[in-house]
Amino acid sequence: MSPTGGTLAAMAKKPTGARSKAATARDPEAPRDVARLHIWQIQAVRDVLLVAAVVGVFWVGYALRAVTVPLLVALLLAYLFEPLIARLCRHPKISRPVAVGGLLATLGLALVIVISLALPLVIGQTRQFVGDVKSGEMRRRIAPLQELIPDSYDEDFHRFLEILPGENGETGQRPAPATTTEPDATSPPAPAAAPLTTAEVESIVDARLARERQSLRDEQAVPRAEGDREGLGLPRGSVQAIFSALGSVVQVGLVTFLIPFYFFFFSVWYSDVVQFLRNLLPEKNKPRTLELLGKMDAVVAGFVRGRIVISVIMGAMLAVGWMICGVPYAISLGLVVGVFCAVPYLGMIGIPVAVALLFFDRYSPDNAAWWWVWVILWPTVVFAIVQLIEGYVLTPMIAGKATNLDPVTILVVVLAGGSVLGVYGMLLAIPLAACGKILITDMLLPYVRAWTRGERSDPLPIDQ
Repeated sequence: MSPTGGTLAAMAKKPTGARSKAATARDPEAPRDVARLHIWQIQAVRDVLLVAAVVGVFWVGYALRAVTVPLLVALLLAYLFEPLIARLCRHPKISRPVAVGGLLATLGLALVIVISLALPLVIGQTRQFVGDVKSGEMRRRIAPLQELIPDSYDEDFHRFLEILPGENGETGQRPAPATTTEPDATSPPAPAAAPLTTAEVESIVDARLARERQSLRDEQAVPRAEGDREGLGLPRGSVQAIFSALGSVVQVGLVTFLIPFYFFFFSVWYSDVVQFLRNLLPEKNKPRTLELLGKMDAVVAGFVRGRIVISVIMGAMLAVGWMICGVPYAISLGLVVGVFCAVPYLGMIGIPVAVALLFFDRYSPDNAAWWWVWVILWPTVVFAIVQLIEGYVLTPMIAGKATNLDPVTILVVVLAGGSVLGVYGMLLAIPLAACGKILITDMLLPYVRAWTRGERSDPLPIDQ
């Protein structure tokens, strides 16, 4: 028998599985026996498992948000402060742990100083606002405006006033008219109220007795705490409220400790983590991928860092400007609006609030006919000046053209993000839109232009 014949005979004696494995080894694209595949070797199953793994990671992160939220905040802070830490580490005598520790100490000291200076003012104005609402002062200021309300909105205006506490601290009462006149001797006497019938009196008494019996049953149903037996005299509800407050304090303290703790180690290991992730990229497209990631990093970091600093400065300027204009609670309002300024154009919500507060504070029937023009004008002028400073001074100096997006695109993506995910969508919309623009400009448009010149194949061919 010839060698060729012997080889063919030997191949014929091989089992089918051996022949299929040999064919697969020679040609990876060759079809494989489905019966011998593992379940994770099926592409559809792998896709489902990947999606399920991503959803599971997000679900676990949400379930453990007490741990993951400080972790993500610390990671974001490490990412934002990395350029400053890297610049400090260029000094030969400053190591990375020393730079991170010094930065934490400096930030902690600055935070304590700012809180000690600004917090009493904010708390004082907030307490004043709450006190004005509870004491009925806010209702007394708003009640005279019923003269300016059209008749069609009179009932709605009264319902709004019924929500605010009156002078006795109770709600649900109609406000007294703004101006009252003493009855004249010649005026006819007011009609007397109709006397209550026996049935109405009995129904009122029965309702009051039912409420009293229900309150007694509720008090008897709440058992006393163990401390009450020892003479402390605290019901279980009070003990639970105390423990709840202590739990909240412990949770805040834990978060306050965990964020700097995580931030220190994330910042110390930041370069090692970046290098590890860079080594995971495939070598084939590694330069191009690093180039795109570098552009996205510049966009996201520039926008986030810039908007944080800009919003703080804008909040301080708005607080001072509105305080000069006489807007009530100007410091608290300016700082809150400064937080909204982190999203472009969202800070405009502060204009109607400032105008309304100033209007309620300065309104009087004796004012001149044109006084409301100044009430609307001055808070708006302050906001316009702050916007001009932000657009022509702060943004070019701090953020530059980080996103490279025009104002129309920014407004559209902010509204779209807000309609999808609310405030979180507004915060993420601009960085995501800027990264999408980079991908479209650097990857999709060159392919489309090459296809229009006939240098690329049709991405969606139509069979003739």
